[in-house]
Amino acid sequence: MQSRNQVLDDLARLITNALGLAQNAGGEIDTVIKSILERYLADRGLVTREEFDMSQAMLEKAINEISDLRKDLNKIKNQRKAKVAPNKENRATINHK
Repeated sequence: MQSRNQVLDDLARLITNALGLAQNAGGEIDTVIKSILERYLADRGLVTREEFDMSQAMLEKAINEISDLRKDLNKIKNQRKAKVAPNKENRATINHK
């Protein structure tokens, strides 16, 4: 009876080791496939999702900054116009006097 238990124990240990090896091999295969795919995409000039999302975020930030700068520029232009306009009127009235 004890020899049967030993055979079953050895068989269980063998199956456990085989499953562990298969699991490790699956992880290795995933890593190799991912590496090949990344190299393929890079060779074609394509980007990963993470790179695309980062670029989108940077673009959105740049657009917002440009919009803010345009608003500031328009304010400055309006202030200059407001300062220049009265001076022209003052010169016109001075010249007429």
